[in-house]
Amino acid sequence: MGGFIAQIIMNRVKLEYWQWFIVVSIIATAYTIVKGQLSKNEIVFFAILLLWLSLLQALKRSKINAEKHAIFLLVKTEKGKGFIEKISKYKRFWKIVGNFMVIVGVLGMFFMLFSLINAIYLTYFKNIPAMKTQLLIPGYTIPLWYGLFAFVTIVVVHEFSHGILARAEDIPIKSLGVFFAFVIPLGAFVEPEEEVFNKKPWLSQLRVYSAGSFANLFLAVIVLFALTPLAMHAFFQSEGVQVVNVVKGSPAYGVLERGDMIMDIRGTPIKNFKDFYENLKQLKPGEKIKVTTERGSFILTLAPRKDDPKRGFIGIETFLPVKKGIFHIVNFLPLDLISLFRWVFFLNFIVGLVNLLPIHFGVAATDGHHILRIILNRFMRNVRAEKFSSAISIFIGLVILLNLIKPPL
Repeated sequence: MGGFIAQIIMNRVKLEYWQWFIVVSIIATAYTIVKGQLSKNEIVFFAILLLWLSLLQALKRSKINAEKHAIFLLVKTEKGKGFIEKISKYKRFWKIVGNFMVIVGVLGMFFMLFSLINAIYLTYFKNIPAMKTQLLIPGYTIPLWYGLFAFVTIVVVHEFSHGILARAEDIPIKSLGVFFAFVIPLGAFVEPEEEVFNKKPWLSQLRVYSAGSFANLFLAVIVLFALTPLAMHAFFQSEGVQVVNVVKGSPAYGVLERGDMIMDIRGTPIKNFKDFYENLKQLKPGEKIKVTTERGSFILTLAPRKDDPKRGFIGIETFLPVKKGIFHIVNFLPLDLISLFRWVFFLNFIVGLVNLLPIHFGVAATDGHHILRIILNRFMRNVRAEKFSSAISIFIGLVILLNLIKPPL
């Protein structure tokens, strides 16, 4: 750390913007430490900063193929290329599937773009409060091991899908890799031969760019139909809802337990999610309710929900157990495994959609940005299409960043 700061001081006239960002962050963090006002977010940020600087120093002395671009780090490898070659040899099949991927990708990109613009309009022009955006960081904002496992599934299906479609289009692959912002893994990438890729027809390029998000959404749908009772409701009968998790500090914390079967709330029998949800909508902050489980009855005093203070908050995550039916095997899965796959579904679904937003990071861009650029190329010259798509993508990126730092009131 000291050597890094000394290097900056000695080269003060050559500082890049990201170096100034680090210097200011260190000074601000040091000031809050002295004042004794260090928040949890600042502690996490300072820890990430130290890990980032340590990682950069370690990479200088290693033989790992890595590239640094400001706060971004790209680690490259050739492992996995053989697997992609084997799967992608069925080229006709993948091109047919790729056409469907393009439909999903293009429609998804416009849907996400419209959704964000509509959210901006409602927030800043209609004064309707927006939901706070937050980064999904395993171990900080989401459970560590669930988040890490889900991240692996996201990366594997996303990037291997890009690679498979690239090879199906006879585009050579130079390398595969993972990119980081500080020490936070933001995603992975497949690096095709750029000259060959750029010479391919626009539809071939769209197939490659649409493949990643489609794969994430497809995996999410598979998990949804395999484990989520909402998708299986027509196939089984159920008795109550099961507590999967209890939020620490909530009214249910220390009262209800994981695995409890909720049979009744306020005298109303709970047989399925509809019964449970209808009861939740009627709950008010400060209200005392009687919750009946297989272990007995408990009185809970409800807290206000953070996203809607006028509604009551119990503080539990639930799952609808299977009594009988073709999916009865779900009833025998451990709660931890069920929770794991719920996170796999949720994160693949979110990443699949967000990746279709046109966002440009300067050194990296989402698939949605490239899809938008290729579509614009069909209606205007390449240079204008690139500038226009980049302007839209940078604007969207700034809006999301602003919401992360200081969401609108």
